[in-house]
Amino acid sequence: MTRLTYDRAWAICTSFCIPVDRGFHALNSQHVQNIIDAADSVKYRQPKNANGSRARYFHAYLCRVIARGKIT
Repeated sequence: MTRLTYDRAWAICTSFCIPVDRGFHALNSQHVQNIIDAADSVKYRQPKNANGSRARYFHAYLCRVIARGKIT
């Protein structure tokens, strides 16, 4: 998987209805399923020594990319 740009991350969030303004554990099961579907669409793999789910890591990745893009 290549790195996501701000525009691509925002497009993924809007097309899969993924909220990035809330923490992962505050999301309902439908949002988590949407995150998993989005991760599948970009072939995201979690880090080898991950202490959480792939959905949680991908949500954090999307939030970081979008937050970084808003600053610049």
